[in-house]
Amino acid sequence: MNEINELDHQLTLAINGSNSLFWDNIMYTVTDTFSWSLVIIVLLIIIFKNNTWKEAVMVYITIALLIIVADRICSGLVKPMVARWRPTQDPQLMYLVDVVRNYRGGRFGFFSGHACNTMCMAMFLSWLFRSPKVTVTLFFWTFTTTFTRLYLGVHYLGDVCVGWVVGAILGFLFYWVMEHYVHPRLGLKRFVSEQFTSTGYLKSDMDTFMTLIFFNYICVIIVAMTLGVG
Repeated sequence: MNEINELDHQLTLAINGSNSLFWDNIMYTVTDTFSWSLVIIVLLIIIFKNNTWKEAVMVYITIALLIIVADRICSGLVKPMVARWRPTQDPQLMYLVDVVRNYRGGRFGFFSGHACNTMCMAMFLSWLFRSPKVTVTLFFWTFTTTFTRLYLGVHYLGDVCVGWVVGAILGFLFYWVMEHYVHPRLGLKRFVSEQFTSTGYLKSDMDTFMTLIFFNYICVIIVAMTLGVG
């Protein structure tokens, strides 16, 4: 166990930080949930547009419960129980970590809430939309937003990997329960069309959602360049 822990420390320090103000700004912005506000709003609109209002409300409630349960398991149960220091808070490592804008996070970091929450959403939405392009985009979003936690030094690689596993399980479990028990009509949707995914979502809306995610990254880069110049 000590050897695994030491390897986790070394890999985390290898990924953490850089000498680039540009990358510091990108990572600090991407890790902030607020920077994804427009994507979240458009996501809610797409779900409402492609369902009846009752179906949309059921999906909203399921997503809300998914996020709450994931957060409670991570922050309310596992983090205080395991009590593993974040790299930025670990007395043995904190002075070796490259800290950006004095951001150190809370005391404990196992497992990563960012990794868990983004992965559970990516998994849930992938099953909900059944669009291969959106699925790839969602997992790209998960991996990049989670990478920021390693870059900023607020999580070990092990924290992130466990967060991904827990998030994937929760995302699939909540979708399965919703499809079979809460929203059974969802499981009956099997569209065969050039315009819709198999679960009845307009492919044009999927393209819009996917494009918006990448547009958001472009905005983040522009902000990082602006802050870098300033």
